[in-house]
Amino acid sequence: MTPAATSPTPGIGAAIATHRRASGLTQAELATRIGKSVQWISAVEQGRKHAERLTDLVSIATVLACTLDDLLGRPVDSLTSGARRVPQAEAIAAVRAVIMRAAVPASQVREVSELEAIGARVADAWSIWHGSPVAHSTLGRLLPSLLDDAIAAYHSAPERRRDAARPLAGAYQITRQWLHHVPDGDLAWVAADRAMSAAREADDPHLIALGAWALSASYRRAGQQDEATRLCLAAADELKVCMDTAGTEDGSNPDPRLLADFGMLHLAAAVSSAQSDDDNRAWALHRVADEAARAIGTSYDPWTAFGRGNVDIHGLALSAELGRADDVIEYSSRLTIDGVPSVERRAAALINTARGYVRRGEDEAAALVLLDAEKVSQEEVHDSTLVRELLRELLHRDRARARTHVLELARRCGLIGG
Repeated sequence: MTPAATSPTPGIGAAIATHRRASGLTQAELATRIGKSVQWISAVEQGRKHAERLTDLVSIATVLACTLDDLLGRPVDSLTSGARRVPQAEAIAAVRAVIMRAAVPASQVREVSELEAIGARVADAWSIWHGSPVAHSTLGRLLPSLLDDAIAAYHSAPERRRDAARPLAGAYQITRQWLHHVPDGDLAWVAADRAMSAAREADDPHLIALGAWALSASYRRAGQQDEATRLCLAAADELKVCMDTAGTEDGSNPDPRLLADFGMLHLAAAVSSAQSDDDNRAWALHRVADEAARAIGTSYDPWTAFGRGNVDIHGLALSAELGRADDVIEYSSRLTIDGVPSVERRAAALINTARGYVRRGEDEAAALVLLDAEKVSQEEVHDSTLVRELLRELLHRDRARARTHVLELARRCGLIGG
């Protein structure tokens, strides 16, 4: 195998180097301004080490006057010969076309499915998202027509706008979830914003809560962790008012669906707090979510997969976001994920476990865990920017170069040619 065949395509480190040079900063100047060593900056730019903390990337983007998406996206890859082709490029383009023309309704509104049927298709899409190991490609084929029909139905039923807004909000929400993972952060933000607008028009507490949950993910990706936390907690407070009046007369038996939403909003707020290095607040919010999951019992929400197992998976994510590798490994050793009815969540738990092993320099364990994650969902692994950064670091370590299974996984993820 030639050296070129095992040379990884440029990633986040290359993007940092490009924007640093464009800003006229040396590695030493950047290191000083973000509180890191020159050696750390050099290792990240060369791909020998991945920038494991989102807070570090936010600091770098702030200093370099670029967006977090400039570093997380593929601006460098797209300009490089032999760049990795985005697997869902055609589907993303189709979804973008639907979203962009939604603001101008067609002059001749075509007949579409009944609102109830569109709502059922939204529910089916969420089932595919959580249940299929090939959800990315499957939904890539289904979402353009689903979203198009939901939009057309909304414009076709002016007398039933509130009812029509419900499936429209759901269609935008599952589209946002898909776009966030493919990923296309900018388009995901548009979908999240429209999901919230439709949820407000529907005046549906469940959809409004999910709208805030969806928007918070876009805020986090944009490096606005504090705003993401504020959004989730404000939505949780609003939801609590509904919960107190939707159950029994004394408010002691809230709707389980709203209770799941309440818990999921706290989990999202916990993640953004961890990314802001607010350790105590992150775990306090996680405890609120855990109490909600215990109150619900063994069930899981069909859209967010909120439940006991997902709360545990988020606990692992908090340790990873806080950069505590030992805690990640210890937490993962007692984590049971087989009962969680979401391939995306189970894969996320394994990817975060691999983060811990890479941080500790236990390359073989990291590689094996990533292979386990691939068995759960190939697409969650192959489409993950984080996984490619982990593999890039493994490939730069001499002891990883001879491992065929690492090279083959890197090839399947489009990190190297072959």
